[in-house]
Amino acid sequence: MNTSTLCGVALCCLISACSSSPLSTENEALLLQQDDFYNLINIKNVPTQPRNRYVDLHLFADCGAWSGYALPENQSSQYAGAFIGPMTMNGYGWMAATLAQPIIQVDGKPYDLARNVQTTKYLPGRLVQEFADEQLHILTELCFATSRTAVVRTMVKNIADTPLTLSLRWEGGTFPGIAQWQTEGKVATALRLRDSAQVATHFLTAERVERVGKDSLRVTEQQALLLKPGESYRSRYAQSVMLKQEDLTGEVAQAATIDIDQCFDQNAQRWNGWLKKLLTGKSSYLNENKYRKVLVKAMMTLNSNWRSAAGDLLHAGSNPSYTGFVNGIWSWDSWKIASANVIYNPEMAKDEMRTLFDYQAEDGMVPDFIGYNRKYNNWRDSKPPVAAWGAMNVYKATGDKEFLAEMFDKLFRFHQWWYAKRDHNRNGVCEYGSTDGTLIAACWESGMDNGVRFDDAVMLENGEKAWSMNQENICLNSFLYAEKLILAEMAEILGRKALVAQLRQEADTLAEYVRTRMWDDQTGFFYDIRLDTEEPIKVMGAECWLPLWAGIATQEQAKAVMEKMMDPLKFNSTLPLGTLAVDHPRLRPVRGYWRGPVWVDQVYFGITGLRRYGFKKQADQLLRKFIDHAQGLTTDGPIHENYNPLTGEALNAPNFGWSSALIMKMLLEE
Repeated sequence: MNTSTLCGVALCCLISACSSSPLSTENEALLLQQDDFYNLINIKNVPTQPRNRYVDLHLFADCGAWSGYALPENQSSQYAGAFIGPMTMNGYGWMAATLAQPIIQVDGKPYDLARNVQTTKYLPGRLVQEFADEQLHILTELCFATSRTAVVRTMVKNIADTPLTLSLRWEGGTFPGIAQWQTEGKVATALRLRDSAQVATHFLTAERVERVGKDSLRVTEQQALLLKPGESYRSRYAQSVMLKQEDLTGEVAQAATIDIDQCFDQNAQRWNGWLKKLLTGKSSYLNENKYRKVLVKAMMTLNSNWRSAAGDLLHAGSNPSYTGFVNGIWSWDSWKIASANVIYNPEMAKDEMRTLFDYQAEDGMVPDFIGYNRKYNNWRDSKPPVAAWGAMNVYKATGDKEFLAEMFDKLFRFHQWWYAKRDHNRNGVCEYGSTDGTLIAACWESGMDNGVRFDDAVMLENGEKAWSMNQENICLNSFLYAEKLILAEMAEILGRKALVAQLRQEADTLAEYVRTRMWDDQTGFFYDIRLDTEEPIKVMGAECWLPLWAGIATQEQAKAVMEKMMDPLKFNSTLPLGTLAVDHPRLRPVRGYWRGPVWVDQVYFGITGLRRYGFKKQADQLLRKFIDHAQGLTTDGPIHENYNPLTGEALNAPNFGWSSALIMKMLLEE
């Protein structure tokens, strides 16, 4: 196997020995290792068709794979012992319920796996099923060896007092009519007709591989193997899933010589290294296993959303979620995600920052979205400027000055683009906008798509393919203020002295404008303001605490904002820090999207802002309330895109990346 493609040997992902962990406040041993964290997310599901609803779709992926697997849905499932899938992450869904269902006979009689199940586990980086009765102990495991190949090993041990005769075969197939099959030697390959994705299964220890009908497969592995008491039999197969522009032949050739036991050893080494990085620190939340489990769940979610370079994606990056947001990467999602990836996998985070900037325009614009197929890239709008913040987080965690130098000019050009294309009256204060003049694209550019504050906005033309809303945005200018200071810090590190004073002076000027023009004494809150009249748009929303996150607010302003955040009639609801005050008449807590639901990125900006101004007690109260009340966070539910502020009910897309990333940063007190 080409060692450069083995995800387990990337030493950059590992760490040196860590100091001892803090003591648990509950007087219990703190969870540390891969085997300690099992079934944090329920991924037991069996698809009945290639494209199931995303709410029914949960799975595991690793190593940047464009495919993933699930566990059988319940203990009585006919699929006991099989790994469900694969599903491809390019929008076309499941290839199969399973391609390899084990069929076992003992002394000529069928062995009932479902009846003898002991454990079914989703560990960080690995799937495990275990079965036992008075005759056999069976352990079957799956992990990823590369970004294209998963491996499965199955151990069958005779635990009886007498010899047993074992027969083993595998059966499976694709969904009817979606693929063409061929077999050659020990390899069975299915080519999906719609998009030419290919899955090749190399049954390394089989005797015979054959097609059965048009869509099915039968693999004979052992027909009458005599196992003495205490003896074991080990079965192995490798499954490679490739997208249409990739070389299946080379991957299958490497799989033929793969050392599967070594793959599992490397998998454990890699994930245990990541866990040590994640779980060793000074945060008080690391003293409780409840929060350690949430942290690991967040890391597992991020890892399953991570896609390696493929198609027109020139660097690795992350889908916002593999359930509903496949086939591409959104910009500010990616920059938030990189800020958490770097905690445990720095190289992953660096690529996460690079991938959107591969498509940066000559004028500095970074597109809202880039896809596996570049024709779908969205140039109607950009996204809020948190890229420099993301890159600086990567630098501070790695000290990689070369990476900083690589990114600086791109980041500075993107910063300048806002003032060239989104400052209608040229006063140094920007507005969200679009390239096509539509309000909907301008709302998308804010990242808060249908926010109430945009209901009465109109569009103003700035120039060719450059339009602005007629309101200066509190969040955008808070981001730009923070970005000026970050770029100045970068410039100082890189010896770009001429820019340092300029950027800091611009930051001072912008901060004074926000503190005076965008602050309303009557309500004690920050707001967007109209361009022509400077009238505040008095919609009390999450964007209004961005000046605390950025460090713009005075201490008195921060205190007034904190009081609204702690008010049960405003933002301290059952699930705190929603995107709209709960007493607002346009609150839509369930189907509102950005009209009230709790979005975790805005919770992060709020919690971090409170901590910045010394309100740590209030920040901790809100964060603990959020973790405890968000549906599924402390049980086996997935991390969602957003939540109902009145009930804590999970709402939109599960397995959501930036939610996971920013939960991680909040609990690590970053």
